[in-house]
Amino acid sequence: MLFFLRYTRFVLGFFLVLLFDVSNAQSPNELSYFLSAAEKNSPLLNDYNNQVLITKIDSLKLRANYGFIFSGEGNATYAPSAKGWGYDNALSNSHTLFAGVRVMREFLSRNNLNTRLKNYNLGIAQILAQKNISQQALKKQITDQYITTYSSQKQLAITKEVLHLLEQEDLVLKKLTQVAVFKQTDYLNFKVSQQQNQLAYEQKKVEMEANYALLNYLCGIVDDRVENLQEPIFSQMDALPFDESVYAHSFQADSAKIANDGQLIGYDYKPKISAYADGGYQSSFVLTPYKNFGLSTGISLSIPIYDGHKKKMLLDQNKIQLDSRTQYAAFAKKQYQQQVLQIQNQMKQYSQLKETALHDMKYAETLTEANAKQLPTGDVRTVDFILSVNNLLTLKSMVVQYDTMLLNLENQLQNIVLP
Repeated sequence: MLFFLRYTRFVLGFFLVLLFDVSNAQSPNELSYFLSAAEKNSPLLNDYNNQVLITKIDSLKLRANYGFIFSGEGNATYAPSAKGWGYDNALSNSHTLFAGVRVMREFLSRNNLNTRLKNYNLGIAQILAQKNISQQALKKQITDQYITTYSSQKQLAITKEVLHLLEQEDLVLKKLTQVAVFKQTDYLNFKVSQQQNQLAYEQKKVEMEANYALLNYLCGIVDDRVENLQEPIFSQMDALPFDESVYAHSFQADSAKIANDGQLIGYDYKPKISAYADGGYQSSFVLTPYKNFGLSTGISLSIPIYDGHKKKMLLDQNKIQLDSRTQYAAFAKKQYQQQVLQIQNQMKQYSQLKETALHDMKYAETLTEANAKQLPTGDVRTVDFILSVNNLLTLKSMVVQYDTMLLNLENQLQNIVLP
């Protein structure tokens, strides 16, 4: 009984986990699916991740450079002389041998080392800031193509709806024409219009499939299926303030890196101390070579005195770079704010145009329905019926176009890409 209860709990738990995974899986007809695939497959974003890893390794290499460095060394020298000709034995020892282990270390203050390590962390911050900008540009590009494909899908649906209306009307008119109630010439005019709409439907279908294929191409997806896309939904309602945008973070990371470089210039001109020690065998083989095992230690000190005012010039260059980044940031902020205002004004204009088109479309639908009822009785000419259908199709297409423009503007507002 206990085993049965445990087995039942396991099965229920397994199905709950499976159900949770299925409910959270991204559908291939949603914008989030394509955005996730594009980010995953992007070699540029992957390159940024690799750059971060490389910089972290450089940081570890720096720590290793200022730690204890051990090396095995060997050196054998022979300076021949004959009849007084050759190197002075007092200097060359005629022949020597050294074999041993040497350890060296350069000493830095804690602040000096931390500043140099901080430089790598700031470099990583710069890489991540650039990655965020590229990620936003990619998101905008994929969303633009998704909206284009979704718009093609809506246009295709409108054309199919009109075509269905004409097909229903054709069933009635064909019978009336066969019994000579409806003029054959009017019926032929109707059939020409129907065939034109059929051709337009086939053309829009090809365009929609091409846009869908381009969407897969941009995302790095290999698939020839065409799904029915859902309307894109944006997570936020308005653009972020510039100070919270990816561009502000990028300028902040650049400025911090430049400022830290200025501190490193100062540390480069601090006195440098290094020490070494070695132990092993070193002999000239003149006296008791079997006793020439030993060790030695040493210390070196380097104090910069004068380099032609190079330090001042380096600091001046650093200050100029910092001023340039400040000016770039100020100009980018103005561009960002102007772009937000421009997009918001365009959204208001297209919203008004959409309302007007929807209002006119109601009248066009009423007129088309009335003409469709009166066409078989001869109270409405075929030309007038076709004109009303084309007007309805035009208005519906205009509404889709305005919706597309609003979606594109919303995408631009949430994923602003500065030149």
